[in-house]
Amino acid sequence: MSFTINPYNQDKINQYSFLSNKELELELNFINHSYDQWKQTSNSKKQKLGLKLGQLLINEKEALATLVSTEMGKPIKEAIAEVEKCKTLIDYFTQNFETFLSDVTIDENTYIHYTPTGAVFGIMPWNFPLWQVFRFVFPNIMAGNVSILKHAPNTFGCGEFLQELFLEAGFPKHVFTNVIVDIAQVEQIVAHSVVQGVCVTGSAKAGSSVASLAGKYLKKSVLELGGTDACVLLNDADFETALTATFNSRMANAGQVCIAPKRIFIPHGKLNDVVDVFKTKIDELILGNPLDLKTTMGPISKAEFLPILKDQVEKAVDLGAQLLTGGNIKSPFFEPTILILNTDNEILKEEIFGPVICLIPYKDETTLLKDINNTDYGLGTAIWSRDILKAKNWAAQIETGYVSINKIVKSDVKYPFGGIKKSGYGKELGEDGFKTFLNAKTIAL
Repeated sequence: MSFTINPYNQDKINQYSFLSNKELELELNFINHSYDQWKQTSNSKKQKLGLKLGQLLINEKEALATLVSTEMGKPIKEAIAEVEKCKTLIDYFTQNFETFLSDVTIDENTYIHYTPTGAVFGIMPWNFPLWQVFRFVFPNIMAGNVSILKHAPNTFGCGEFLQELFLEAGFPKHVFTNVIVDIAQVEQIVAHSVVQGVCVTGSAKAGSSVASLAGKYLKKSVLELGGTDACVLLNDADFETALTATFNSRMANAGQVCIAPKRIFIPHGKLNDVVDVFKTKIDELILGNPLDLKTTMGPISKAEFLPILKDQVEKAVDLGAQLLTGGNIKSPFFEPTILILNTDNEILKEEIFGPVICLIPYKDETTLLKDINNTDYGLGTAIWSRDILKAKNWAAQIETGYVSINKIVKSDVKYPFGGIKKSGYGKELGEDGFKTFLNAKTIAL
């Protein structure tokens, strides 16, 4: 039994019963049968269903966004934006999947033919309970695979809602299946013959655990895990634009974003100005009920995360960081916080999943690239500079899966997204991500 709880007022929303192992096995067998039918579905029918799903998503935008805000605390404006981003994904892959599936000619006698492989099982997080799901589910379904979702327990309702949308759009039952299961039942799913791929978005610990299961059963896996993303403002940056974008990126979703800028490198001479800008912006934030359109920052999604954030801030200070503002629990919120740290502060090697700005002043650029890469993670990095040639040169040397120049790190449906090192491996989105769980079959005459 599991409960979903509103993080703003702690009211119980709903309760869910886990499938028994026997019920789960029956579901997996149904999914296997559904895959056998779905992989033969025509592209024209898949396209028609994709268009219908996109329209239904927009029709249900307000209801779905309200559910997101109620289950995990995201301000309603951000939840609506998440629904709309999912619509862009549906549109993109509905328009392009047939092209991506086209044979690729190698020479006059050899070509590559792409075929589906089975079910892709996704273990998804609560912080983007719609986008993260659509990111793995929809491209795979359009490719001819089927999808299985195990959502985070605090957003079980979102998973149920999405399953109903797929059915209402006309997708056959068990092409997209939301399963309410306990973590102990994950191995049963991974082990089933229909499952040929596993996607995890979550912590490094969770990713490592599931990846070991995937390896045990020889199933391909894609992991999008945590990050300690760097944001680097060089001396010639457009500071007004850069600071606004960086602040908004760090504070979005109450700081609970994997690709948020968690290590912000700024010129030492600009430190006081940067602090003043960030303090002013913090004062302008409105913490409150996520369903209120005036709210710009909602609560931390789970009450048990609050003391973790408090401990991390205190640890940083014990290790020499300077606490300028915030750092306290104001349940259900965590105060927006500003820390000034040296590059050797060990807290920078941890992911701080909350509204905590870590400023790292530097005096020259001689060790800056080394400092950026001095992390076990490698999800994304943002560089702000007017010298585009220099920024591109640095981007080539930065050890991450994504580098943005003069904009925030943000996933986009058109290009592959994924990290390296402890941030995971493999790609989602774009043509590369679309083909991750397909069989690239070489056919030679």
